[in-house]
Amino acid sequence: MNKLRAYLQLMRLYGIFIVMMPVLGAIANGIFHHLFLLLLVGIFANIFGFIQNDYFDIEIDRKSGYVADRPLASGVISEREAIILMTSLFFASLLITMLFFSPLSLLFLLLYYLFYTIYNKLSKKFAWMEYSLGAAATMIFLAGSFSFKNNISFPCLLASFLPLLKYVFNVGISANLKDIKYDLMQGVATTPAVFGVKVDDDIYIPISFIYYAYGIKLLFILISFLIFLYIPARVSILLAISISIVLIYTIRKIFQNIGNRAQMLFYAEIHEIFTYMMIAAIFYDYIAIHTNAFLAFALLIIPPVWIVACLKIFFGGRPLE
Repeated sequence: MNKLRAYLQLMRLYGIFIVMMPVLGAIANGIFHHLFLLLLVGIFANIFGFIQNDYFDIEIDRKSGYVADRPLASGVISEREAIILMTSLFFASLLITMLFFSPLSLLFLLLYYLFYTIYNKLSKKFAWMEYSLGAAATMIFLAGSFSFKNNISFPCLLASFLPLLKYVFNVGISANLKDIKYDLMQGVATTPAVFGVKVDDDIYIPISFIYYAYGIKLLFILISFLIFLYIPARVSILLAISISIVLIYTIRKIFQNIGNRAQMLFYAEIHEIFTYMMIAAIFYDYIAIHTNAFLAFALLIIPPVWIVACLKIFFGGRPLE
């Protein structure tokens, strides 16, 4: 039972955002069939990324005061077991793509693995690596977009930048800030450190870094609203306005609680959930018109509910690490 629980924790089942990207990519490009197969590809590719991240970071995680109990770092799951699982997930996702989707879809899926591996291998050595993870998210979004088509609509092209910006913020700002103390102690290069974030008795955040964080999110919001020029937007625009307010508010709370890690993680978790919801909300009317309102609602609501449920069951309600 402990081994099963360790595997479930290793796979980070709460991490559903990249899982949804090929599905949202397909819908954004007017594809509404074989979504379950795209979801499977997303599941396999997402779990692969999490396991590979832990595999590359075993030694760093063992020295961390926060994640030393992860299954690989603690030794509950061996490195060999992790490699076997990763390899199986990789080839399963490729097989589904080769059997059912276009060659372009396969190309973008392989690019996803490339950019994700670059991030996992180098994120503790170089700053700005969140852009590689963001590029991976965009690649798997496009794998969905090209699953049954060889061209892409302009609103879909605009939407493909949103996964990139999502991870640039959620990793380069939120995730790097929560671990800034241990990262600086171990000499890990991160984007906050480049901007001059320092930890003494308190955490010092330069104003330039705060402007950078708000700039990323404002660009994300701007692109989201530009898409409304090309697709139906009644419920969607109301959702987008509401979500935008939450996003700006939670950025403010993240920086206000920089000295309180638990509170900062709470607001970072809310921010990440609503960032995903913005991408789903943009296409709410579009999905409802071309399929049904239930699917539009499910894509918006089920992923956040899934996250909360998984955290409660497997992580005792702790915020995302």
